[in-house]
Amino acid sequence: MTSIEWYNTANVDEQKLGMKKRQLLIGSLFFLTSFFLAQSVVFEAAVPFSVPFWAIIRTKYKEYAKYVLFGGLIGCVFLGLGQVFILALQIVMYECIMRFRYWQLPQSIAVSLAVLLVQIMWQGVMYQGLPPVLVQFYVGCEAALALIMTLFMQVLFVNSHEWFTSHWTYEKLGSGLVVFAAMLTGMQAIVISYFSLPIFLLQLFICFGALVGSVPLATVIGAVLGTLIGVAKLSFTGMLSVATLTGLCAGMGARVGRFGVAIGSILPSVFFLFYDATLPLDSVYFTSIAVGSIVFLTIPNKYSEKVRDKLFPQREEILLARQNWLTEHVTFKLEHFQHFVQFMKELVFERFMTAPIEEAKEVSPMNTCLSCFRYDRCWGAQSNGMDKLMTDWFHMKGVGKDSGIHRVEEQIRYKCVKSTKIFEELETELYRERINGQYFHGKKMIALQLRDMSNHLNQLIAEMKEETISFVSVEKDITQRLKEAHIECFQLDVLSNKPGARKIVCALAPARVNWEEDTTLAERMILPILYDIFEEPFEIEKVVASDKPFRHIQVSFRSAISFEVEYDIYSMSKDATLYSGDSHALFQLHPGLFAILLSDGMGQSKEAQHESRKLIHLMRECLNYNMNPETAMHTLHYVMSLKQQDDMYATLDFALVDLQHGDLWSWKAGGMSTYILRGKEVLKVESNAAPVGFLSISAVEAEKRKLKAGDVILMHSDGLFSSVDDWDEQEEIFLANAQQVAGTTKTIQEKLTTIMQSFQSYYDIEDDCTVLMLEVTHVVPTWAVFRPVQHSMSNSS
Repeated sequence: MTSIEWYNTANVDEQKLGMKKRQLLIGSLFFLTSFFLAQSVVFEAAVPFSVPFWAIIRTKYKEYAKYVLFGGLIGCVFLGLGQVFILALQIVMYECIMRFRYWQLPQSIAVSLAVLLVQIMWQGVMYQGLPPVLVQFYVGCEAALALIMTLFMQVLFVNSHEWFTSHWTYEKLGSGLVVFAAMLTGMQAIVISYFSLPIFLLQLFICFGALVGSVPLATVIGAVLGTLIGVAKLSFTGMLSVATLTGLCAGMGARVGRFGVAIGSILPSVFFLFYDATLPLDSVYFTSIAVGSIVFLTIPNKYSEKVRDKLFPQREEILLARQNWLTEHVTFKLEHFQHFVQFMKELVFERFMTAPIEEAKEVSPMNTCLSCFRYDRCWGAQSNGMDKLMTDWFHMKGVGKDSGIHRVEEQIRYKCVKSTKIFEELETELYRERINGQYFHGKKMIALQLRDMSNHLNQLIAEMKEETISFVSVEKDITQRLKEAHIECFQLDVLSNKPGARKIVCALAPARVNWEEDTTLAERMILPILYDIFEEPFEIEKVVASDKPFRHIQVSFRSAISFEVEYDIYSMSKDATLYSGDSHALFQLHPGLFAILLSDGMGQSKEAQHESRKLIHLMRECLNYNMNPETAMHTLHYVMSLKQQDDMYATLDFALVDLQHGDLWSWKAGGMSTYILRGKEVLKVESNAAPVGFLSISAVEAEKRKLKAGDVILMHSDGLFSSVDDWDEQEEIFLANAQQVAGTTKTIQEKLTTIMQSFQSYYDIEDDCTVLMLEVTHVVPTWAVFRPVQHSMSNSS
């Protein structure tokens, strides 16, 4: 066994041991509670608390039912073996009533009926007939108290997860006080020397309530506990006044601190010691409250803070007010910066971005030509074509063809008598145009980047100005819908509410039957509810099982994409060499956006491959930093135009597929046409922009097309079509083969292979070639009742 395996095994064993300790601790608490409730006698005759406690624990905490059963039976032993037998019969009667298949009574009625029937039969047997009226009264009181106590326990003993997630309401607090008072009456016999356990707990509980909730909570605790304990014993009702005044004084002393609470809780007892001699304020009483006050002083603050948060949670209005203030404050600061960005954008963007694209103009005569005696012959009415030669020279310099440049220069030397000076002026003019081009595109790049920054700030401010309670209201709406569907979700968090990128985490109880999986409820019921609320599909991102602080599962939902893309790539190099000038990349920017990059470097050398790969890498980096595609294209052009290598450039065919809404956005810098096959229809996306690195590039416009399920997208480099054969004829044959194969039921890999084999049977591929094929289909949710069947679109005879 490796060290990692040993560590994992030890960690699992430690978790299991921790769970067993926690279960043993909770079981012990339930055992003691049942033990004391079984000894709690009301009106000195009725014992109404054991059966309600068994019924609640048996229903909500089944794994701890055995602790409650043993605790109740053992507690009844101190009241007599007859009471043990009565409790056993009442539990059996309750189980029979609840398991009766032909009617279903409420739990409180079933408990009360079980107590009543067993007591009637038991007392009838004991008195051999109708029992006395007083006994009948006690039986009725026991049944009524059992019904009331069941209702109180239903409020107090909620599901296990709600002990850690929900806040304590006043109803729950009152129910807890009633149950605690019943336990105190069952502890009356626990007196050790000068120490009384119920008096000690009463004092400790009042002091702790004063520390947590000051006067109101401490007074309520004292009044409720004093009243119930006094009524249960039918004597010493004066203790009601002592307990109430103790809570009042302890709460008033909370302003001073813990010592103020402790001292304030003892003063009423000292007062009543001299005021009313009939009260049982003896040495046992004072010793017990003194010990209770001392123990109270040792309780850590973290426990009181936790209880305070449960009883008096921060109001949502206060949190929302703080959030509003923070939103307004940050928005104010951002708006100041936004004004500066807006100023810079108007200074740069409005001046250079709105300038019209300059058309190609004719070359004007050089200065050398103006002073030359042959000016009229070269540039006059009987021109010998010098203007055309100079235009060709600029074009060949831009394209970078050495043979073409040499040919044009020879023609100029043949016709010009001052060719040396003319070439110097042409080089100077070309250099000036390059500098102007770099200057223009540098300003344009800055303008676009400022525009992106402005858009990001506008988006941030808009999100901050959105309704600050949107998450709260959405969570409430979802929670309400889940309650209406009887889905027990005790924790729900909306992490993101952006359309198309929503993320919701829901905490659920684990599966309760063997045939059900943990995701069954989420797939069959919650996903359709979310789809109905937000009108967009959702999917289960992950499911995490957790045992802390109790056993539950966390299901994470996120917006599901409406479309999905399958793709395949065909790539080959010229003469099967190691280096290809083509490079490509297909990747997801996020689950709803798919990016496609195809670049073709000039030539088939290692440098061409390096150029295209570099362009792909830089474009990916720009997109990963959320740069606008248009800004990224111009930034790359500017960066690539400053490279050291002469006459090196690369085309870039860039497309984004919006999988949420079914849109195709295309940017082309020297790229070939993109084809969208839709049945018998072919849509073409074209662009006249020059390759990246050409100084003549001035704008890269985006083309948008709406996609439908079943569309096939084809992108390719220029090496697919031969420069020798007719271009239109090659394109027609390629598209005809693609349409014939696209509608078949083959896999996309088989389709692309078939298309390329069929096309190469007509034409040979002589250059580096890359073909990208993508097929767009609908995403069908896993909870859908049916799935669409995709029929073949090929023609059948």
